[in-house]
Amino acid sequence: MAYSGTQGTQGTQGTQGTQGTQGTQGTQGTQGTQGTQSAGGAGGPYLAAALVGTRDGVARHWAGAPAVVPAITPPPAGDWDAFRKMQDGPQAAVLDYELSRVVTLDLSNAMAARVVSPLTGGAAVATLTRPACDLPFYTAQLALMRSYADLRLDRMAEIQVQAGDIVSFFGAQGYLDWRATRRTLDLIYALLRLVGRLEMRVKMHFDVPRPVAVSPDVQPVLQTPGHGAWPSGHAAEAFAVAVLFASLQKGAPVVAADEVAARSLPMRLAARIAENRTVAGVHYPSDSMAGAVMGMAIGELLVNWLAGSADTAVLGFDLPAWRGDFDLSTLQATPTVARIARTAYLTPPPVLTSLWNIARDEWPRA
Repeated sequence: MAYSGTQGTQGTQGTQGTQGTQGTQGTQGTQGTQGTQSAGGAGGPYLAAALVGTRDGVARHWAGAPAVVPAITPPPAGDWDAFRKMQDGPQAAVLDYELSRVVTLDLSNAMAARVVSPLTGGAAVATLTRPACDLPFYTAQLALMRSYADLRLDRMAEIQVQAGDIVSFFGAQGYLDWRATRRTLDLIYALLRLVGRLEMRVKMHFDVPRPVAVSPDVQPVLQTPGHGAWPSGHAAEAFAVAVLFASLQKGAPVVAADEVAARSLPMRLAARIAENRTVAGVHYPSDSMAGAVMGMAIGELLVNWLAGSADTAVLGFDLPAWRGDFDLSTLQATPTVARIARTAYLTPPPVLTSLWNIARDEWPRA
């Protein structure tokens, strides 16, 4: 599945990068949260020596006296002006800190995982119940995977690119650019990092064997990731981004279940990204169902919180005997759906409110 550093997209590169250099990520660099990129120019191994030489050539005598005494009044907590002056890596670290307080997991039940949040008073916004993982389950799921394998040649380009980049595919449905929609991309990647951390812990909790561990005849077209299959990280990330993407396009929170029912373009794309992992041979359809439910709930929670909505969705995939296929029709029919009040005492910090407002305004609307 899917966790690749601070950009949150799908590979196995570790946790040190920030927004990578592929696809719509542009040239944000890969140096991590320390922000060591130069202000401009080529730099290179001679930059330090060149700076020393230049100083010796142009500096006046200096006894160490300050030229300016900066204002000592600190900015308000969470001030946007302080945030925007930070480099990419430190900005990502700030966003990760703020979002880490929004949602967590309850893994006290060995057969279930609950996505819980202080924003809902600790109540769950998503509940996933582990599949039976018995012979009937594997027989039904592998039969579906066998039929999906016939699509491999047609989907190969998508499969390969989506292994490390799903954001570029959303960029085909809307204008994503590191200058024109920078804050939209900041939000997308912060959400991907958040979902990536949660999904990995749930995968470890359930430790469902990958398809190739059940039958070598699966022969995936990608190397099988070295962690559990359920839920699908690609599905969780794609559906979370689909909720955020659709909300930013419309300028207001969307109800994920309504977007699925309407077969909106972002949801259709998320479903195809998830399905491609089954075509590739690394995920069961059941993995995608669970991942989609998880991603939709987290995406809605974040958007509703940032936009000031009074409530958010509660979703569930509580069918341990479920052995069916995954598509938007089954997704529409499967999750239990309710609404839960968002507790009023937890308001977004100013930096997140500003980020949401700026990202929302990056999208032209009538």
